[in-house]
This record gives sequence, C-alpha cells and structure tokens, in this order.
Amino acid sequence: MFRNTNFGKIGKVLLGIIAVCGVLVLIAFSTDSFSSNRCKKIEVNIKNADEQFFINKKDVEALATKYGSDQLIGKLYDKIDLQEIEQRVLRNRQIKSCQVFRGVEGTLNVDVEQHIPIARILMTDGREDVYVDADGSFFPLSDRYSARILLLSGEYFRNLSNLKSKRQEKNLQFINLINEDSFLKAQFTQLNIDDNGDISIVPLVGNHIIEFGEPTNIENRLNRLKIFYNQILPVKGWDGFSSVSVKYDGQIVCK
Repeated sequence: MFRNTNFGKIGKVLLGIIAVCGVLVLIAFSTDSFSSNRCKKIEVNIKNADEQFFINKKDVEALATKYGSDQLIGKLYDKIDLQEIEQRVLRNRQIKSCQVFRGVEGTLNVDVEQHIPIARILMTDGREDVYVDADGSFFPLSDRYSARILLLSGEYFRNLSNLKSKRQEKNLQFINLINEDSFLKAQFTQLNIDDNGDISIVPLVGNHIIEFGEPTNIENRLNRLKIFYNQILPVKGWDGFSSVSVKYDGQIVCK
C-alpha cells in the first residue's frame, strides 16, 4: 500500500524554498549594486609613459588621494568629487592634462598625459631653468629624470612665462622644426636668442657659431645649413671656420 502523498504540504515547502532563494538573489544584487557605488580601486593610466619618465603611477595616485589623507578606496561615489581630484593631480606642473571618471565594477580611472619637452631654457633672470613643450608651455625640471634635448639661452627669455603669444610664434616654430628634424637635432646643442630676437646656434661639433638671425624664411635658411654640413664641412673640416652665417638671403657666409 502506498502512503498518501500530501501534495499541498510539498507545494508549500517548494514555495518557501523559492521565496528564500528570491530573497537571497535580491540581497546579492543589492549588495553588488551597493559595492559598485563605492570606489573599489584606483586605475592610473599615463598616456606617454614610454616617452618621458617625469612621473609614475604611484605619484599620480598620491596626488589623487592627497598623499593618503583622502582614502578614496571604499568611499561612496556620491561623496567623491571627480573635478577636485583632477585639480589635485594637475598641481604637478609636469602633467599636461588629467581626466578622472568612474569605470566599471567600482574602478576610479585617472588618465593623465605628461608634457613632452622639446627644449630646456637656461634662465638668466634668477628663476629656475624650465622645459618648454611643443605648444609653448613652460614646466619645471624633474629630480627623477633629465631629458637630453636642445638648450635655449639669452635675454629674449627674461621674464617670459611661456612661448604662446603671437610675438613668440616664429621662435617656437623654429625650435619645433629643429626638434622634428633628426639631422638638425643631432647637429645643434644650443640656441641663444638675444633681446632683439636674433638667433645664434651652438653646434655639437666644431668651434664655429652659426648666425641665423631673426626666425624668418626659416626653412630656406635651414636648407642652406644642411648644404653647409653636407657639402662644405666635409671639404674644409670641422675646425675650418669660427663663424657661419645664413642670415642673408641666398648666402652662406663662412669665416
């Protein structure tokens, strides 16, 4: 004889189990949702980290957290001011740009870009030397890394805070052209610009000084310098001249 099965009782048990499972799922979902509303980790990305080594990820995280005084990990996102963190990071003037945003699974993303120097300015007005980038922005040197780049000197730079004005446009163009030309970049070690804007160039090899003059007709003058290095110097030798001038159109004057 089979015992009578109490289907009603079994049904109630199954419904109870389903209800409990539903509650557990809701708890798990709400816990995960609560967790994603908190900062779980800080992810730092340095755009041009392979080109310059002024800063590293630890530096950026220290700036973002006010050197540990603002513990972002575990903090609710509605208590985190993303713009304020960007401003903290940008207080390091070797950083060109910073974007802070909330990523997936509670990650706080901090994306930064370093300035890339094209030259170092040797200040003559008592200020510390600075780097200048391709946009004309000045930014400080680093104790960690020294870039091997063109040197700039002269009264022209006295009291300047950048090379972004219309007056500096031609000089910045000239510096960029040298920096982008691998041949010229290898030949020149220093540019001196006087208070009138006339440029003289100190080459890496040889005892001569190059008179370039004002930064006008730039590409034509640089092409004449290439003729000097490729055709005249191999014949006359590196120590054959004390000065070379290309400041006059159509001429290479060697003394």
